[in-house]
Amino acid sequence: MKFLLNILLLSLCVCVNAQTSKRIEIINADSTIANTINHPEYLRLLNNVVFKHNSTTMSCDSAYHYSELNKIEAFGDIIIQQGDSLKLTGKRLLYLSDKNSATITGKVKLIDKYMTLETDKILYNLNENIGVYPSNGKIIDNSKSIYSVRGEYHANTYNFIFTDSVKIIDKEYQVFTDNMIYNTKSETSFFFGPSTIVSEENKIFCENGWYNTNTLKSKFFNNAYIQSDSQILKGDSIFYDQNKQYGKALQNVHLIDSINNIEIFGDQAEFFIREDYFIFTKEPLAKIIQEEDTTFIGANNFLYQNLENDKKLTAFNNVEIYQHNMQAKCDSFSYDLEYSKIELFDYPILWVDEFQITSDSMKILLDEDKDLKSMICSPNPMIISKVDSFNYNQLAGNIMNIYFNENTISKIRIEGNSQSLFVITDEKTEDKIGFNATKCSEISLYFKENKIESINYNIKPISTITPYDEIIEEDKYLEGFIWKELDQQSIKLKYLIYNK
Repeated sequence: MKFLLNILLLSLCVCVNAQTSKRIEIINADSTIANTINHPEYLRLLNNVVFKHNSTTMSCDSAYHYSELNKIEAFGDIIIQQGDSLKLTGKRLLYLSDKNSATITGKVKLIDKYMTLETDKILYNLNENIGVYPSNGKIIDNSKSIYSVRGEYHANTYNFIFTDSVKIIDKEYQVFTDNMIYNTKSETSFFFGPSTIVSEENKIFCENGWYNTNTLKSKFFNNAYIQSDSQILKGDSIFYDQNKQYGKALQNVHLIDSINNIEIFGDQAEFFIREDYFIFTKEPLAKIIQEEDTTFIGANNFLYQNLENDKKLTAFNNVEIYQHNMQAKCDSFSYDLEYSKIELFDYPILWVDEFQITSDSMKILLDEDKDLKSMICSPNPMIISKVDSFNYNQLAGNIMNIYFNENTISKIRIEGNSQSLFVITDEKTEDKIGFNATKCSEISLYFKENKIESINYNIKPISTITPYDEIIEEDKYLEGFIWKELDQQSIKLKYLIYNK
């Protein structure tokens, strides 16, 4: 029994060795030349030469067959066929059967069912089905061409590994990188190192990522950004669908609009290239950069559209606005860049200089330098200044027009059901004397150095003065009075974070 087992093992070893050391089989040659005296080491094969090794068939115009070395040197129109999946052609071949390797030079082509590689030289290992080209390769894959100085092709996985000066040329886009893996079956490129994708619409940069050249879907990481003529969108990761011209950026998202002087930060943004439209969520912050100052806007959500005739920044929910001498809070905000107009909705509160301004809505116009020019508050506007912890000067009406000079209030005009309530103070002792309540159709206030210089009451004013000691608490306030201390902490924190 032991003897039979040894015989079986010996037979198996012989069989395996026979498979691995299988000799080259000459299938055809129109003529054969042998020089046993001068060159006994080889046999020359001429015309329609076909030989086979393992499962690979090769053909050429002429060849030298080194029988002892089990080697072939072939010339002419070289064709190597491996099943029905891969074909290699060239002008010269060195084939080593012990290594199952082929070195092909001269107008080399490697063809599988998904692409064609053109190069001057390729080293192909038929055991592992890996081809290496050491210089200047070109891949033709459908409508695109891929170039690189060096590369490898792994036929089993349909993967190309490109190194050194890689570029993809297509009528819709171009890709430039130094290190890339390209799968010819899925038509997906994987980038390793600084990489750039250029199309008519934009330029994309990353240091890591992938790009499906068939579906035109991609994802980018490591210093990734998308750049158009006037905008750059950055993020830790960026997904982009070129067909839909839609994308999403996540973590440390930063939009820079150099023409409109706007920057938006956040941790998530969706963008629509065709509509030039951006949606920012996850604690976004916007910066409107001005020559003398910068306006910071915080909100739950931002919409930014930059079409030629529709340039608008919109903010929703918990809107906070911070400028050096002006702060505001509201539920929604709109900034029309085309007409330099800002609108605040849903009971905004605005603090400017020493005044608090409230209204159901506000419209603010900016001058050419993006400084405050004028503001319309309606309906139910009220402006309040704090005298002390218990007393306030107040103005209210139907419509309030506020005018600015160098971002400072210069004039206020209140129209319709105008009311004022001022605390009368002794100029010398600063003691409270009483309250002056006035009603009329229109009130105009003029300011100088942030102080009221004069007041005009127009059309049948009616005034009542009540001594300070006699006034009751409810008469100290106009209808609709609300006072909120300015809380700058949250917006100032964002200001410090992003004002680097």
